[in-house]
Amino acid sequence: MNDTPGSDSTSELFRISDHPAAVDIATRIVIAARRRVWVRSLDLEAWLFDHPDLLAALRGFATASRDVQVQVLLHDAAAPQAAHAKLLDLAQRLPSVFQFREVTDPVYREDRTALIANDVGGYYVRTLGERVEGTASLDARARVRQLQARFEEIWERSRPVGEYRALGI
Repeated sequence: MNDTPGSDSTSELFRISDHPAAVDIATRIVIAARRRVWVRSLDLEAWLFDHPDLLAALRGFATASRDVQVQVLLHDAAAPQAAHAKLLDLAQRLPSVFQFREVTDPVYREDRTALIANDVGGYYVRTLGERVEGTASLDARARVRQLQARFEEIWERSRPVGEYRALGI
């Protein structure tokens, strides 16, 4: 296990323990994505999702080609709106790319895991979503399939967040 996500090997498992490493790996995951990015977050933590590097990567991904999608699963949909999260501004300008849902099922709300993953095998998982510590890899397709399956299970049982739309439609 490596502590530095900036190394050359993409198949390594990285231990993320600080904000700069977290922002770096999350940005690399978004940049590497082809068509899909999955985000599960408690409340779009500002230290990560308001960071200019990650926002630039998400903007680039969202505008690079057609048929791309960012699905964001939140535990608290009101908090990012109250905090004026910068990702929401981007999402309102690109509503066909960004989709938001809020976890409502009490069973799923107990699971405080946060993640960002892509469709080519990159992921960063924080088992305690309120903390930065987690594990990541840039090339772990089997692990991403597991994470995606769990994400989709929760996504299907979650409430669409219509209040983020620019006009509230």
